[in-house]
Amino acid sequence: MSLRSFDTKSFDASDDFRHSMGSSGGGVAITDGDMAERQKSFIARTLRTVGSKFFEGKPLTELSLHVSVFQPRSFLEKLVDDWDYGPYYLTKAAMEKNPLERVKLVAAFVIAGLHGSASLSKPFNPILGETYSAKWKDGTAVYLEQTNHHPPVTHWLVRHPENLYTFMGFGMFSGKVNMLENCVRTRRNGVNIVDFQDGGRVVILMPYMALRGLLFGERRVEFLGGLSIYDQANDIVADFALNVDPKFLGIFGGANSKPTDYFRGVVYKPSSTKFQKMDFSGLTAATGKKGSPYMNESLLDAKGLELRTDYDIVNTVKAVTKEADKRPSGLSRPNGLFRGASKSGSVSKGAAKAAPAKLKGTDGSRVLCVAQGTYLGYLDFDQERYWDIRDCPAERAQPDADDLLPTDARMRQDVQALQAVLDCSDTPEYKEEREKLFDKAQVVKEELEKRQRSDKKLREGPEKATIKNNGFFPNQLDLHS
Repeated sequence: MSLRSFDTKSFDASDDFRHSMGSSGGGVAITDGDMAERQKSFIARTLRTVGSKFFEGKPLTELSLHVSVFQPRSFLEKLVDDWDYGPYYLTKAAMEKNPLERVKLVAAFVIAGLHGSASLSKPFNPILGETYSAKWKDGTAVYLEQTNHHPPVTHWLVRHPENLYTFMGFGMFSGKVNMLENCVRTRRNGVNIVDFQDGGRVVILMPYMALRGLLFGERRVEFLGGLSIYDQANDIVADFALNVDPKFLGIFGGANSKPTDYFRGVVYKPSSTKFQKMDFSGLTAATGKKGSPYMNESLLDAKGLELRTDYDIVNTVKAVTKEADKRPSGLSRPNGLFRGASKSGSVSKGAAKAAPAKLKGTDGSRVLCVAQGTYLGYLDFDQERYWDIRDCPAERAQPDADDLLPTDARMRQDVQALQAVLDCSDTPEYKEEREKLFDKAQVVKEELEKRQRSDKKLREGPEKATIKNNGFFPNQLDLHS
């Protein structure tokens, strides 16, 4: 199998590139002024009518928002945007025999895809049983299904045509509005797994996202907290700490810190006791191993899905990088990004590779290499570039047009009604027609919400469906059969 090799090695660690989409404070700056104004207007009207308690601390999926703040897609379709770098990095990882290099390539797949999720408009909440299917150019098939209503849970399966890898998992979407912070915080709690043809397995834990500037200030999307990748068979962990708060920023350079999309990471062999208390019940359930339920009530609790906390991941990185910063040759420091940086920010490759091997975590973990970069530009491991946004293009999975299921997200009436609005000219002479189409789309959206509430009551009636027998959660499911 041939695979294009991107020339990421032509960029060295002193090339601190950050895409122009970035906000000066960090994250992706939202430039859709019309959408921002529509959302701010809706929020302001709602606050005047029912007060901030309508929003404060309420799950985002329980808020009924006006159709004007949506995009004509379901969350199932939007979720696939995160995986735009899969055709290159997951395929390359499948062909890689060195377990350390494989972990680095999976890390590149995840970090490179973060900015693809950033958008201002909200996708429609999936309906129970809703599906979506797509394909990449190499024939890799992408399947998603909404498998629980409240809380909302999505399952997915991505399979390479030659079975080089299978990317699968489930996520429980949770998000809350915090008016005091002027932001919405969202997270996809759950398990992301990549199984390779040679029997290798990598588990991915994702960071959370914050949309800032709800009522005032710049609209921007940030990814914060901890991101972790774990190779079970070879016991290799890659932890990344995305800037979290001013104290955390201070460790990375005080008042002159870079925007929050910059991160640092560490790849290490954990000590024998590192993960003894780590609950892998969710991981086992997600893979459908015999003798364990595919899904159970505990996994629908956000805490039940939290295999490791942000605190644990971030502090692991902080402990190692703090020690590395004491060593002049321990890490590259491009353009003064970190404390003690030289003007050029570069050190010799040999020195940078030699130093981390001597580092140890506070619990005795053995450090294999260190990482740094920004999810808006690049990812370096020990001064070697593995991803650069200028050189490795993303590839959007194309919707599967063959044998379109009646449950496909693109068949939703509210999605189609909103698309009709956007297809209508926004010139003054079409203003009245556009408003009528908006009203029609709002009616369709509310009708679908009523149907969902009615269906929920039916499920909770005398013949209340259980997770074991409702048809969406088989007691056992072998994803490899």
